[in-house]
Amino acid sequence: MPRAKASSKLQDKEKQLKQRLYAAMQDFIQQHGIPKERFADVMREALLDVLARSERSSELKQAYSVIVNPDTADIQILRRRVIVADEDVEDEARQMPLSAALERDPEAVVGEDFFEEIDLSHLSRAQIDYLKARLKQQLRDLERKALYDRYIHMLGEIITGEVLKATRDELIVLHEGNELSLPRNALIPGKDEYIPKDTSLPGRRGRQTSSIVKAIVHQVLDPRKAPASRPIVILSRTSPAFLEALLKLEIPEIYDGIISIKKVVRIPGERAKVLVESYDDRIDPVGACVGVKGTRIRPVVEELRGEYIDIIPYNPDMKLMISRALAPATVMYVDLYPHRRYAKVFVAPEEYAKAIGREGINVRLAQELLGYELDIREASEYGEEEDIELTEFADEIPEPILKALQREGFQTAQAVLQFPIDELQKRTQIDMATLQKVYEILQAEFEE
Repeated sequence: MPRAKASSKLQDKEKQLKQRLYAAMQDFIQQHGIPKERFADVMREALLDVLARSERSSELKQAYSVIVNPDTADIQILRRRVIVADEDVEDEARQMPLSAALERDPEAVVGEDFFEEIDLSHLSRAQIDYLKARLKQQLRDLERKALYDRYIHMLGEIITGEVLKATRDELIVLHEGNELSLPRNALIPGKDEYIPKDTSLPGRRGRQTSSIVKAIVHQVLDPRKAPASRPIVILSRTSPAFLEALLKLEIPEIYDGIISIKKVVRIPGERAKVLVESYDDRIDPVGACVGVKGTRIRPVVEELRGEYIDIIPYNPDMKLMISRALAPATVMYVDLYPHRRYAKVFVAPEEYAKAIGREGINVRLAQELLGYELDIREASEYGEEEDIELTEFADEIPEPILKALQREGFQTAQAVLQFPIDELQKRTQIDMATLQKVYEILQAEFEE
């Protein structure tokens, strides 16, 4: 009777173990979105490693078969040995005496494989501890692989998460149950301040504090090479791609592909320049991006903590592009040296500071946007007597024609004369006869 009670307790223990294992397996599979079949493979490999380790030989791993059913948590361990005559037994790990095989299977014969089932309860404490450690490591690797597979397809996308923890070097952001890293050097300098929700405090020195952060998926590290203790998904709020993604969210024409963003450069929190091109001649790319009274661009500026954004329409003429890229300064003339990717840019003395910008920000961004070295000079260095503002010809050239030229960035007579007339006609849509008359008026002034 005591033996029956012991057997019943063992069965109850096995049942409870199976129930706990089943619950743990299902919870892990659902929480991390890992395929059940892959989870079963990991469990099978871990058990095989434990069994091979107990025999002190990796070759014996092939002597075991493990069957794992993730739907029912059934785990069956089978050990395979070759049946040999009792007097021929040389290695009990690989061979089974015929007499012992006949006790379990009367039809056993020499030379056949004999499979015996090993109960989980027969594993030693050391084996169980090793199994736990092995499973923990493999499941962590499996989880990080699943995380990689999910977020690698989200590169360049904006996510919104909650700040879980803040350290000296980074913020740990919780996104749909996953911990992601937002390095502090990827925050807008001096303007971003995020703190964990449970320690939220009023903003310090007027900064905006929040526990909710919006950022772009900037990088997804290979989990096989990244440190096991570090998040593999890296976020950013300073990447030019973050600004590009924000514009795509706010401006339907960009989202639909009617307007394309050719390039974005920025100094986070200070200024950005965005080069855009419209594939529909009826749509003004600048107006579409800015919106009526700035309604479209305003949410983007607010998300970037007041970063000033210049929207610049693309044009194949580099002189015109340089003039536009240096906005808000007005450019008088550009001497272009394409083979050197270099240009001398002449501006009026009162426009010099605008062209350079505070701490050189404006000219630096313009250079990065266009890939040209821009040498900003005051017009006196070029010789103001060699050029004349177009406004000086208001009595000879109709106002609509002057405005059409100025809209395309032509502010002086020399700027017009240096530009091919056929290209100018394409840009301004002014009829050729009128343009030829304009050229004659401007040239006559210099001839005098």
